[in-house]
Amino acid sequence: MQVTQDQYIWPPRCKTCIPRSETQIFQDLGWIGQYKFNDSHILIKYTHDSQIQIWNRHAEKLRTYHCPDWLHSQLQTLGNKLKIDPNKITIIDGGLLDQKHKAIKDTIVIWDILVYNDEHLLNTTYNSRYNQIISISSEETWDYTNPNHNPVPFGHKITDDIFIPKCWDLKNTPSLWDTINMVNQPYTTGTLNSHDYKLLPVLEGIVYKDPNSQLEMGFKESNNDSWMCKSRVTTGRHRF
Repeated sequence: MQVTQDQYIWPPRCKTCIPRSETQIFQDLGWIGQYKFNDSHILIKYTHDSQIQIWNRHAEKLRTYHCPDWLHSQLQTLGNKLKIDPNKITIIDGGLLDQKHKAIKDTIVIWDILVYNDEHLLNTTYNSRYNQIISISSEETWDYTNPNHNPVPFGHKITDDIFIPKCWDLKNTPSLWDTINMVNQPYTTGTLNSHDYKLLPVLEGIVYKDPNSQLEMGFKESNNDSWMCKSRVTTGRHRF
C-alpha cells in the first residue's frame, strides 16, 4: 500500500500489560523479549524533499527536543544504510532516550520500520522488518555504561548514538529481570518536580513480541496491539 507525503501512520503501541508472574506463556508461544526503555516514543520520517522529521506518537512534530546536528547527521547515515530513496517516504518507529531520565541523553533506539520508500509494510512479519534494520548494524553492541556496574548491552549499534534493541530468548527470563533491577538500582529513590519517587527506572521492564506477527493498518492511534505485551517494574505510577 502506497503512503502519501501528508499521511500520518500511527506507530504500533503496546497497551496490554500483565504481571511478571504471568509471562511464562510468551516463552511457550515462542515470542521474544526486548527491554522496555524509559524513552519518548517517536517516529522518524524521511520525506520526499530529503528532510528528516521527528514526530511524537500524538501525530505532532516533536517540538520539546532540539536534535543536535551531529545526531541529525547520524539519522542521515541511518537513511543511507537503509538505502532510503530521497524522493520517497520512509517512516521508522523509534524511541528518544533523553527527556525521561538523566542517565542517557541524545540517543535513539529503533524499534521498527513501518513505511519503506512509500510502501506501507502491511502483512510483513516483525521478524522480517527487524532483520531489515539489524542488517545495517555493526557487530558491536550498544552498551549502557554506569559506574555502579559493568556495561550492559542494550542493542546492536547502528551509529554511535543510534541502536536497535537486542531480541532476547525467553528461556532465561529471570536473568533479564536481574539485569533490569541492577540497572535501575542507582535510581531507586530521589526527587522529581518536588515530589519524592521510589523508582525512576532506566529500564521499565520487558516488551514481549511475536516475531511472526504481521503488520496491520496504522491509521488510528490504537493499532497492532495483538502481537505485543509488556510487563513493567513497580513504580509510583503503576504496579506492573
